[in-house]
Amino acid sequence: MSPTAKYVAFRSAKEFTFAERKATYKLMHIALKETRLGLRNSTTRLPFRYGKACLTRCPQAVFRAVIEVDGQAQAGYSGDCLPPSWFDKAPGKAFDHQIEDMLWVIAEADASYRTELALPGSFFAAWQTALADVHAACVARDLPPLLASFGASVVERAILDAICRAKHVSFAKAVRDNLFGLVPGDVHPQLTGLQPRDWLPPQPRDSIYVRHTVGLSDPLTAGDIPMDERLDDGFPQALEEYVERCGLRYLKIKVSNQLERDIERLMVIAAIVQRHRGDRYGVTLDGNEQYSQAGDFDGLIEAIRREPALETLWSNVFAVEQPLERGIALSAEHTGGIRELSQTKPVIIDESDGTLDSYSKAIELGYRGISSKCCKGAVKSLLNAGLTWLYNDRGRSHDYIMTGEDLCSVGIVPVQSDLCLVATLGLEHIERNGHHYHRGLSYLPRQQQVAALAVHGDLYAEQNGIVAPRLVDGRFQIGSLQCAGFGFAVEPDMSAMRSPDEWEFASLQ
Repeated sequence: MSPTAKYVAFRSAKEFTFAERKATYKLMHIALKETRLGLRNSTTRLPFRYGKACLTRCPQAVFRAVIEVDGQAQAGYSGDCLPPSWFDKAPGKAFDHQIEDMLWVIAEADASYRTELALPGSFFAAWQTALADVHAACVARDLPPLLASFGASVVERAILDAICRAKHVSFAKAVRDNLFGLVPGDVHPQLTGLQPRDWLPPQPRDSIYVRHTVGLSDPLTAGDIPMDERLDDGFPQALEEYVERCGLRYLKIKVSNQLERDIERLMVIAAIVQRHRGDRYGVTLDGNEQYSQAGDFDGLIEAIRREPALETLWSNVFAVEQPLERGIALSAEHTGGIRELSQTKPVIIDESDGTLDSYSKAIELGYRGISSKCCKGAVKSLLNAGLTWLYNDRGRSHDYIMTGEDLCSVGIVPVQSDLCLVATLGLEHIERNGHHYHRGLSYLPRQQQVAALAVHGDLYAEQNGIVAPRLVDGRFQIGSLQCAGFGFAVEPDMSAMRSPDEWEFASLQ
């Protein structure tokens, strides 16, 4: 089936039977009246190296959607960074070209949603059509499906936020009450007759453990930092400083497909956490598609298993994330090692999660899990959580996993919505790295920082002259995210941002 056909096979809302509507939700009709995209630059406090890319500067995007529901207008927001070489890893494509593509795909999604909701209609029907439209447009332009999902998700999340605000409910309550009118069985037949409340926990989490990212160029000890690169901003810089000061108990370690360097680096990390945590910690290994040949990845696993100094670390690895590049990751020819490893260590997909059927395909090939990221679609995460629940015999086993992952998200909107999503899913920990690579909310006007602190004082604190997420005993407190909307009570100041037409790539230099 072609990438386009697999989406247009969905039924429209008009084709749902009366019994289905009555059994699943009270259909809400909304109209999309106004949209706007704003950009604001941010600079990292230290470089974030992942895969073949390195993030030091990027635009932060915020999307505003105004809907009309029950005769009242309501604004909602979404946000994300526009990072280099994650959605699209085409060789030789420059960062400025990648940003152009990211802005283009958001505009495509915007146009589709505006067409579908020009007159009042259901969110779910519009979501189906917009997702199909954007994927078809990306196929025609030879852009990856992961980028299509990103563009659609930006508009999707702003509308979800607006619906929650219009009805004065939190995202978690809206999902459990199926305010968004989701019909899971129409996307995944296995979920027919079910609603999200059937697989979600009764209450969202009010705190969550941070799985700290160890990037490929991150210093591991203070001694690794040259004097001229030592930051004087009051925040930890080396991994050991984070473990000591913040009580980390979960790590996400990037590997580079440089075998000797990876093994040496893993041994140093293992020694650090052993000193401070003993054997009480958890680890995920992230390949970031670094392996174009399955044999190279298999060699890494063999080397880890042979090294006595890595015995405890390997026993604490509970998932391996997207080792193979997406071109071969969902190919039976290249995933024999994945099938073997997943019998003892779940291997999950992340960048290969471009379409709605990616997870099912991965499971058939031997993978045992998937990641949740707002940037890939909140509705997709909710439905994938339902599939995970089914694969686990309706929650009676734990063989398949969903992890919470990060796009170097920063506050206010991006990081809080993503935290709100995983809190709703009931995940115990999530990769978080925006607070590590960025100086908190320092890229925002002071007024916005103070406003976030006032209403989300469990998550943020005044630290070293700025408002930044507060990490205590390895956890974020996130109870305040259960406010009306998608996890944030403070609306962003769009007047402080530039439109895509006004923004210039040269401003990042």
